[in-house]
Amino acid sequence: MSSPTSSKSNHPAGISPLAPAGILETAGIKVCIVGTAALRLFGSDLVLADLDLAVADEQFDSALSLLHSCGFQDIDAGCWREAVMPVLGEPGGWDSRRLLYPPTSDIVALTPASCWHLNINPDTTFLLETDPYRFPHFVAYLEALIRILDTLRPIRANSVLVRHHYAVMVELLQQRPELKERISPGDQFFIDFDMKQFKLSGHLKVLKLRKRIMDGTISVETARELVPRPDLARKQIKEKYLRLRAEAENSERNVPMT
Repeated sequence: MSSPTSSKSNHPAGISPLAPAGILETAGIKVCIVGTAALRLFGSDLVLADLDLAVADEQFDSALSLLHSCGFQDIDAGCWREAVMPVLGEPGGWDSRRLLYPPTSDIVALTPASCWHLNINPDTTFLLETDPYRFPHFVAYLEALIRILDTLRPIRANSVLVRHHYAVMVELLQQRPELKERISPGDQFFIDFDMKQFKLSGHLKVLKLRKRIMDGTISVETARELVPRPDLARKQIKEKYLRLRAEAENSERNVPMT
């Protein structure tokens, strides 16, 4: 696994940008590192920006108070983050809080674990061997991102960053074929077909079929026959265009010179 921290993080020597997670974990707060730091641990080369922490809902206020007592200060959510994440007050909005530790420029974002659709327990998360930093297991995190999309898409809530993180996870999954057998048939169906959709109606159809697979009311084979395949239609159009262009070029070459 890759290092979850970035060499470009701007913080004094000896202070890890993951330190807030360690503070909460040591105090008995159920917390899990998610977002870009988790993707980096799984092998992504994304640069670490905000440190995203999922905190057990019932301990969210305690976690916030503890970090405040350690010198962390509230900062504005930021226009960029509001543009890519579900905003409180909007459909599907997340009750996130962003904090800054003054000696550094590192930002930590606390969000209730229910927003991340992540149950923080030994089956879904693990601690690093040398540090008190808890991360989600790969499959558990991938499943959580799918559940987030399942929640946000039908109400057209903002999910730009979640969609990006999901796409990165799907790419990383290709490097871990041994994990595919641990993914449920419904989620594997979602992985196979969601990114092939170009319209919201197609994404919603995939979600509906995924739910039916998970409910046992439809087989994966039948769902595959019903799922929209705009990618195939686009491929056929492209192939037809290339064929016609090749025929036109051949025709021009075969015209006798006068």
